[in-house]
Order: sequence, then C-alpha cells, then structure tokens
Amino acid sequence: MERREILKSAGSVLFLPALESFGQNRPAPEEAKIKRLFCVSMGYGIFTDVLPESDGPDYVFSDHMEPLKKHRKHFTLYSKMKFGGNHVHDHKCFVGNTTTNPDSLDQIVADHIGHLTRVRNVVTFISHAHHHIVASWRDRLPIMPIQSTRVLFETLFAKTDTKTQQRLLAHKKSVLDGSLEEAKALMASVSGRDRQRLEEYFAALRESEEELNKSIEWLSQPRQDVEFPVAPQFENNFLANEVDRKRFLENPRQIQRGIAFDMIYKAFKFDITRVVNFYMTGLDHDHHITTHNVPKSEDARKSLTKYDSSFYSLLSNFYGKLAGTKTESGGTLMDETVTVATGNNSVSQSMGPHNGNAIPVLVAGGQFRNHGGHVIRQGETTCDIYLSILKKFGIQRDQFGNGKKIVQL
Repeated sequence: MERREILKSAGSVLFLPALESFGQNRPAPEEAKIKRLFCVSMGYGIFTDVLPESDGPDYVFSDHMEPLKKHRKHFTLYSKMKFGGNHVHDHKCFVGNTTTNPDSLDQIVADHIGHLTRVRNVVTFISHAHHHIVASWRDRLPIMPIQSTRVLFETLFAKTDTKTQQRLLAHKKSVLDGSLEEAKALMASVSGRDRQRLEEYFAALRESEEELNKSIEWLSQPRQDVEFPVAPQFENNFLANEVDRKRFLENPRQIQRGIAFDMIYKAFKFDITRVVNFYMTGLDHDHHITTHNVPKSEDARKSLTKYDSSFYSLLSNFYGKLAGTKTESGGTLMDETVTVATGNNSVSQSMGPHNGNAIPVLVAGGQFRNHGGHVIRQGETTCDIYLSILKKFGIQRDQFGNGKKIVQL
C-alpha cells in the first residue's frame, strides 16, 4: 500500500482545519475553577533594567509599572528567567521548543477546553510591521493570526448567514462522509502495519466528524449582541504629560490594541471563547530602533520605559475589567482566568536587545498564592511556568519545551 494512496484519500478533507475555530463534541470535564487562558507576548522584549530589584511580597514597584499598582493582589511578577530569545524566535514564546514540543501553550489548553465554547480559540496579532506574526503552533504548524480588529470582532460577535453556513457545512459533511467510507474500504486491502496507520487516520476523521457536528449545533445558538468597542482611555501617571500621552497612549496601535483587549474581555465575559493568544510588536518603527540603542543611549533607555509602561496600561485595563466582572460561581472573571504576559526575549543595557537571559513573566488571575509578590527565578526556564499552568487546567505532562519543573504559582 503506497503512502500516496493514503494521502489521496486524505486530500479531500485537508480544508477541515478551517473548522478549528469551532468547538468539538466531547464529554464536558468536571467543572474547573480555572476556565480561561489569555497569553499575551511582546515581540521586542521588556526592558529589564528598570524592573523591581527586591523580591518577596513587599517588593517596590518601579515608576513605569504605576498602572499595575492597583491590581497588585491579582498578579505575580516572575523575573530573571530564561528562554533563549532572539530575532528569529521571538514569536515562539509560548511553544517552548518546536523540535520536542509540537504545540504552543494555548493550543494544548484549547484541545482540553475549546469544545466548551462556540470559538475553540483565538490567535491574533497587531503591530506596526508585518513580520514575526506567528505565535501559536499546532502539530508543529503555525496558526495564522487575525491581524484586523474588524475581523476579530466579526469572528467573535458578528451575526452570520445561517442558511449559507448550513449549506457549506452540509457540503463539508458530505465530503467527510465519503472520506470515512473510503477509509473503511481501504482497511480490507492493506498490510497489518499500514492498517495501524490507517486506523490513526480514521480516528482523525472521526474527530473531524465530531468537530463538524458541533459546528452544526452552534448554528442554532444565538450570538451575543455586542457593539464594536470605542477607543479606550488610559490612566497612566507615568505618561501624564501631553507629549507622552499622544506618543504612547493615543498612538493608533495602542488604541487598536486596547480595542482588541476589550473584545477579548467580552469574549470571555459572554463565554464565546476561553483561550486567546495575542502577539504584538512595537508601537511604531522607533520602538525597535530604541531597543538596539539601549546599550549606548540614556535617552533610549528612558524611552523604552515609556513603551513598556504603555503595555502595562493595556494589562491594567484588562485586569480591571476581569476583576470587576462577577461570574455565576460567585467569584470574578479574574478568579477564573489565567493571564500570562511575557516575551521570549528581553532588553538590557549589559546584554542588549533580543536576549533571552532575564525574561520577566507576569501571571495574573487564577487565585494563585504568590499573587502580590515578586519571585526571582535566577535563570530557570519560562517553560516551567507554562508546565505549571497546564497542571492547573488538569493537563498532566512531564515536560513542556525545556521545562520539567512544576512551579508553585
């Protein structure tokens, strides 16, 4: 039995991954305390020279982190971790090591809980430049992100033409049914070794069938009526003067990101999706240049604190919305959502831009016991944190990327 015959059979359903946006029809797991995951990463890296130097529960906030002070009890700052970032790999922040780990953190969690919502998971990207755009990976393949706030809104909230959707799904179901029948027929004419491979393919077809059936079921469910978000207003005393506000808080990219954050919050609030991966690079072209000038320019170092502070403003707004939204369990969205904000590289005067030797990670929500504090990890891998987050979702693994240690979050 030649492999090309199997591939020929498979070819008729190669378009089915387009349905990954929809949930899968699986038995619901026991209701978990942690229900949502938001991964957000900064491609150019965070400036580490100005982060707090002391650790523990009484650490002192640096001035540019001022927007986050009011949410102190909701997050933990982990610092001086390693990943190995550089220009080439700065978008692989949540995948760890693509040689040994085929899936990014968000995709693993989506495989576990994505079937519970209309949209399995969301991957989005907003930047001033169209490069390094892939931050989510499944089976070692990149997941193309949504790069427009309008498309993001339509994906999550827009009303659809139900009849057209029904017709398209019916066609896909017809093709899939044919592929299943063909796979069954092939079983009788292949060797024992090929039969095992064919059984794996057949299992994949059955999973696609379950996913397709769930997509059909969602068509009968009404969509939430949500208006397109207005431009956000950012409160940031570190960027209080008019020049800084216009450059860092009223920047068009900052506004777009704020709008995207609001959509993600509402998607969590109305339980449209429970897993989001949001990757971003600089606010403008100067942001990248500034990271390269940090080793030699005091002005660049001051400017970079402002770029980072604009990022903390986004997190602050998001944290505030999560913490202020009650859920059916009696807690808040913050209690039920884990937000991981980081990058796989950092910037410092001594080590320069895009280095992976002192990575900060902000972990918010989930009612973790370290919240309110600063934990210095001294070179341990960021993947240890990701491995620990998987455990909180009930996903047991011995390793994630180069991480093998469970961290007490």
